Amino acid sequence: MEEQLLPVIRAADEHRRRFEAFSRALTAEELVLPVPNATWQVGDYAAHLATIDEFVGDWFAHLADGRPWRPRGDGGGPFDIDAWNEVRVRARRATPVEAMLSEAARQREQLWSVLDRLEADVLAQHFEFRDQTISHLRYLELWTGHDPSHSADMLRALPRTAHSEARAWIREWAGQQAPAQ
Repeated sequence: MEEQLLPVIRAADEHRRRFEAFSRALTAEELVLPVPNATWQVGDYAAHLATIDEFVGDWFAHLADGRPWRPRGDGGGPFDIDAWNEVRVRARRATPVEAMLSEAARQREQLWSVLDRLEADVLAQHFEFRDQTISHLRYLELWTGHDPSHSADMLRALPRTAHSEARAWIREWAGQQAPAQ
């Protein structure tokens, strides 16, 4: 594995460990709470994180193999990541958290095997992402924040006094995201 990926793997693994602990601490009542200003319930974010590595893994497998990657939507139309996510999340809404975490672990293991095949020149390649030009390595560095950012979403639905350990993790992570002065 490219050495520059090692901090990415460590950060993603640590965030996933904390996300799993947080998810396991949620009650059945908390999992079905609607998240303010979102279309999902608290537990839907576990479903999302269980499935998104499939998408990222497919993308990076194409990169590792030197094949073009152009995802298409249903019927061959333009791809819509929100629609793709929605289908997968809704299909798993009644799935227990442990099953979601197991699926996420399998997907993450497959993703790590794909990243193990990436060469430095592929990681250095640039592409357009959210109106910026970034490298694939930079994308992966940003991607490590997926678990904490969605945990923050989940916490918005819960009482401010609940899940203090998860809240401390999110504060720590958010503090690391602030630009240096």
